[in-house]
Amino acid sequence: MDSEKRIRAILELSRFTGNDLTSQFIRNTKEHFPKAGIPRIHNLIEGIYKPAGDRYALCIWSRSAAGKDEEIYQDALKFQNDGTWLMSYEAKEGDLTSGVNRSLFSCMQDKVPVLVIVTSRPSSFYSHALYRLLGPAMIEDFNPTTRRFRLRGSSPLISEQLTQQNEELESFKLQMRNRLITPFQLHENRSLYKSSQNVRDKAFRQIILDEYRSLCTVCQSKFLLRQEDSETLIEADAAHIISVKYKGPDDPRNGLSLCKRHHWAFDNGLFTVTDALRIKVSPAVQRAERRRFDLEEYEGESLVPPSSEICRPHMDAIHWHQKRVFRRD
Repeated sequence: MDSEKRIRAILELSRFTGNDLTSQFIRNTKEHFPKAGIPRIHNLIEGIYKPAGDRYALCIWSRSAAGKDEEIYQDALKFQNDGTWLMSYEAKEGDLTSGVNRSLFSCMQDKVPVLVIVTSRPSSFYSHALYRLLGPAMIEDFNPTTRRFRLRGSSPLISEQLTQQNEELESFKLQMRNRLITPFQLHENRSLYKSSQNVRDKAFRQIILDEYRSLCTVCQSKFLLRQEDSETLIEADAAHIISVKYKGPDDPRNGLSLCKRHHWAFDNGLFTVTDALRIKVSPAVQRAERRRFDLEEYEGESLVPPSSEICRPHMDAIHWHQKRVFRRD
């Protein structure tokens, strides 16, 4: 597999980061998601998957790292304070110079990212197995005594490696997707980002509007005009639940797709979202002088959900809005 094909596959598959995928999707990726441009993510035969004739491993699979299954290899997954995650992954038993083990050493030496999946639900009499895509990771080193590789995911270095020949926008979209499996942070230090604010805003908007199909999550209104000679015209906004003013993170779990009217109402506390992701309208609305202002009729209605479960609004963000923004009287 050439480097361009590999980069394209990882970038396209990043939209599934944090999602639980079936064995059919993992084994027959071309059939289920042809945009990835590869036959499969993994063959699910052994832990390390190296496509035939390739020097580099494409994907590694751990049954034990998510704590959902047991196997002879006891891998470990830990989340770090800097927003990255580390995995201790044991080499295949036997000769370290075997083809699959060499493919990981090649990834480490040449700084080539490798995809990582873990068993999130083992197969049973009642259900088929599910596999969570953790996204790409870099192999940082190898301990010959323990025979373990150390992998780091959700790192800016991965985005730099994958998007060095692409736009800055794609790099930041990949960073946003990669962080979805890490613990949610209420606030973030934006000064640490290399990307400009305009690029981050555009990346956040594209992911949120894509997840919600450009619909307002409250009223389900939509206006989308594709234009051949300019950017697509979309009415919906990508709203931060914890606003940028209060250092809310550019994390898809901190976002909602809202029409401009309901974005303004949300930011001004005229409605909030309950723990059950239903709309709660402020009593203040009844005191307002208004005409043709649709809001009260959505009381108790469920929000339109995002395409990916992993992108659902995080409860910490919802609770922040309930306590800090919502007008209770």
